[in-house]
Amino acid sequence: MSNTKTYNIKGMHCASCANIIEKTLKKMDGVHSVEVNYGTERAKLSFDEEKTNHHHLSKQIEPLGYSLVAPTAESMGMSENEHAGHLGLNQSKQEKMVELKSMRNKVISVIPIAIISVFIMSWDILAQFSLITGLSFFIIYFQYWLLTHYLLLVNLTCLASIVFLDTEKPTWIH
Repeated sequence: MSNTKTYNIKGMHCASCANIIEKTLKKMDGVHSVEVNYGTERAKLSFDEEKTNHHHLSKQIEPLGYSLVAPTAESMGMSENEHAGHLGLNQSKQEKMVELKSMRNKVISVIPIAIISVFIMSWDILAQFSLITGLSFFIIYFQYWLLTHYLLLVNLTCLASIVFLDTEKPTWIH
């Protein structure tokens, strides 16, 4: 049974260390793939649990000065329930879909104001190089008015969804 997991690695100091760990683990029986990232000090391993396990893999690289550390809830300062909630293990598929839809709607609601802002900023930059005429005072004022009212509307919408739809409530709302 193939299993893919990510482990922290202790003792890695350079990119050469990452290559040594990869080569050593790839030689082991039951290991399908190894990806070691020096920058994050993590290894993504795909291995057959019937032929090897985390402890056996760690024992193989310990003589070289490295060790695999499986992340646990305690090492991250969380309880088991908090960790499961963080990973989304306690959510049903329907709850996950509602959360994804909410995130998508928030991103989509910001796109128009981002486009308007890029347009105004580009216009202003081109005007500084005298390639086009500058924006009039009324257009600049309209942009300010639009930004403030749009952001106020987005904030009120988010607050209303939190309060009335009983989604995740911040600690300051009782």
